[in-house]
Amino acid sequence: MWKIFNSSQFKTADRRRMEAEKKHSHHREKSRRRRKRAEAWRRFQKHFTEFTAHPFSRGKHTPAEREKQHFKNQLAHDRKIKRRKWWAKFRNNPWRTIFPRRKRRLAGGGYYTTYSLSKKERKELARQKRKQFRDNLRTIFTSSELRQKFGFAYLHSTAYFTLAFILIYIIYQVITILLASSYSIPIVWYYYQLKFPLYTYSPLYTRMAMVMIFASGPILSLMLAFVFLRMYFSKNYITRRFKLFFLWGFICGVNMFFGAYISGFITRTEFIYTSEWLFMSHVFAVEEIVFAIIATVSLIIIGRIITPLFLLSSGSVTLIKPEFRLHFILSVVILPWLTGMVILFLITLPNYYIPLIIKTITPGFLLIPSIFLYNSQKFENIHRSGVIQHNYFRWSILIVAIAILFFYRLILSLGLKVS
Repeated sequence: MWKIFNSSQFKTADRRRMEAEKKHSHHREKSRRRRKRAEAWRRFQKHFTEFTAHPFSRGKHTPAEREKQHFKNQLAHDRKIKRRKWWAKFRNNPWRTIFPRRKRRLAGGGYYTTYSLSKKERKELARQKRKQFRDNLRTIFTSSELRQKFGFAYLHSTAYFTLAFILIYIIYQVITILLASSYSIPIVWYYYQLKFPLYTYSPLYTRMAMVMIFASGPILSLMLAFVFLRMYFSKNYITRRFKLFFLWGFICGVNMFFGAYISGFITRTEFIYTSEWLFMSHVFAVEEIVFAIIATVSLIIIGRIITPLFLLSSGSVTLIKPEFRLHFILSVVILPWLTGMVILFLITLPNYYIPLIIKTITPGFLLIPSIFLYNSQKFENIHRSGVIQHNYFRWSILIVAIAILFFYRLILSLGLKVS
């Protein structure tokens, strides 16, 4: 009995000591951030005073600032040389510049060009990759720790995608309603679409009104996308915990601009009215086809860029190790998108809206390139870079996503009339 009491007492003391250490480290971190803000404020006051005293004189730089400026100039010069080389290579062979030869790792290190292999060797390489994929998948299912990590990562990513999509979509609808109200055009807001009760040839449907109303939502969504991208690269300790949410917000914002045009081009609704009334064009005019192609290509190019951002927002070094990287892309990028697409389709039943369905499909142009780029040579050692911030699973994110979907459907089921 004394032993049990003694051990419980030791555990309580250890727990108290750990809590005290955690509180002490938290206070130390707060004081460090406070000092940093104070130093930044003093530096700003100093520069502002110097500017007000001599507005047109070049400020004196400290040795550290001169070195930093020299480093920036050197980087700009290197980027300029790199752009010149790329342009010369593009003029020589545009196709090979945009689509370079793929390289694969050798077992003993180094790379070899895939196209230099024979057909039999390529088949054998593909067979080995499939076998390795199955073995790694079996390892994940047999290990409880890996199974839990990948399961939580999938749930987290699905909740973040659903939250980001519904948030951008609500803002998209709200700004459209506000612009329509400014032109005295009534709207009925349903959970699946915005309905305009006026007849087609109403005098309120002027050219300027149509352009402004149907362009406001996509443009604001694109602006929000850049806000989310800026927050993704924030150095704030708390903000960095939600990097995956900000990344999904960037993807959904970009999709609500370019994907909305593709959706409108196919269904002849919403964003397509902007180009129709702006250029007074007919159905499937040349400019519409060009804009649709540009939108599709833009989504694919952005998709090639965001692949390393998913790896950086993984929250775990284990998940992005080379042997598990494809499973990470599937469980954090592809499957959450497919699951979110199904969820967003189900909440609109029975009155499903085709343009909204297409808007949930078009993120595929952004996400599918990650399947082919996850193991690029540039990202080979990203799990050893030391920039991956450890993150924890939060059930609250899942609960908030479910609650927002539930109330969004419930409140707008009968339609909200705005006149």
